[in-house]
Amino acid sequence: MALLILVGLAVQGLLGIAAGILVSAVIGIVYGAVTKKKLFIKWSVVALVIDLVCIIAFYFRLVQVM
Repeated sequence: MALLILVGLAVQGLLGIAAGILVSAVIGIVYGAVTKKKLFIKWSVVALVIDLVCIIAFYFRLVQVM
């Protein structure tokens, strides 16, 4: 997960962090579903929800400023 976030940061800047967490969470959900690890799925879903909430909040704040 950290590697994906660092690559996103290097490629896209600060928005790459959100994209890296999003991709990592989706990969974590798929991996957890394949290996049937419920705890892994739970924490990946938590990361995905937090990331989506932050992306939506950033978008609405950006729209208000413009």
